[in-house]
Amino acid sequence: MADLTIARAIHILSIVIWMGGVAFVTMVLIPAIRNPSFKTEQLLIFNAVENRFASIARIVVILAGMSGFYMADKMNAWGRFLEAQYFWMHAMVLIWLMFVIALFVIEPFFIKNHGRMVKDGHNIEDLKKTQLVHIVILVLSLITIFISALGAHGFFH
Repeated sequence: MADLTIARAIHILSIVIWMGGVAFVTMVLIPAIRNPSFKTEQLLIFNAVENRFASIARIVVILAGMSGFYMADKMNAWGRFLEAQYFWMHAMVLIWLMFVIALFVIEPFFIKNHGRMVKDGHNIEDLKKTQLVHIVILVLSLITIFISALGAHGFFH
């Protein structure tokens, strides 16, 4: 039973770091650097912080996935994915998959480096789009965390 408790602790800690970073980038970093006084450096600053966080996010997203799948297997909970009252488990997996695709496919192979936009002469408009994407993923993630906390404590039974 200790291994399940440790897996749950790793899972929660990973999500706290992951979502804390997403919240920071969305609610603090992007709004701060969208200030016109940062116009010439805004994407350089964003690139430096976001790329640093992306490295951390990749690690904690892997840990969250591994610990989540470990818990589902250890608890023999795979059947829950077939039951409607465990819809929150589907939501967790979907959010996790969304971030896996973003961090391991879209960013490295399609975006590669937000900083390259600086070289191409892009400016504050690019950060508006980036902020919108971050707001959407943060809201979906927070809703998922909320319903998952409720579901994990039997609220939907």
